[in-house]
Amino acid sequence: MKRELTLDEIHEELLCQLRDIKAICDRHGIEYNLMCGTLLGAVRHKGFIPWDDDVDLLMTREEFTKFRQIYPKECDSRFELTYLDTWTPRVMNRDPEKAAAFTDFFILDPLPPEGWQRKLHLLHLHLLQGMMKKNVDYSRFNLKNRILLKATHLLGMPFSYAWKAKRYDKVSTRIRSGNDLHMSNGAFELMTHVWHPEQFAEKITAPFEDVECLIPKKYDEVLTVLFGPDYMTPPPEAERVAKHLDL
Repeated sequence: MKRELTLDEIHEELLCQLRDIKAICDRHGIEYNLMCGTLLGAVRHKGFIPWDDDVDLLMTREEFTKFRQIYPKECDSRFELTYLDTWTPRVMNRDPEKAAAFTDFFILDPLPPEGWQRKLHLLHLHLLQGMMKKNVDYSRFNLKNRILLKATHLLGMPFSYAWKAKRYDKVSTRIRSGNDLHMSNGAFELMTHVWHPEQFAEKITAPFEDVECLIPKKYDEVLTVLFGPDYMTPPPEAERVAKHLDL
């Protein structure tokens, strides 16, 4: 029977992954920055949000393409870059016992022009996400989203996972240029946030536990979009729960 990792053990494993990723990015001049809960943790806690259980990094499509080519050749033998059963690339430990700890990579891609083209583009990606989801805990969603998830799951059943993954990559990368960007592999509302190159162009270093990592110089602007203007105030205790431990 597989033993579940404690949150402290997950944090320790995630730091090992982060050190490995950072070393390779530094060696090859690959630009990244902390994002989402990991960015918030760096700013508010100087490390992990105490109840967080993953690491989130952001790269442009160009930088991630370089990383994807280099990392498997130079990474610590314990780790691998994998898509597993999600549309989000992850660095994970090869040991199944430590699979609860992973580093997610969010990728910035251009959006179509505002209007119906953009709406159709986002709808297409959301539909593909629903088609690719596995082992969904429907109890976590309201009735409307349960129906949508079930419908997209059924829609995706005739297609192989490989076909859906290839389709997702094709759709998310088909817009080649533009000043409006989004995290094309972000789930739910994360995908719909509109970003601009200047928000991530300048980076500064910040401590994340014992690792010095890159964060956007405009981190206040980024965190306000993600979490609202009161992002420095922790949520109520009832909401301080790990995202993935019980999935």
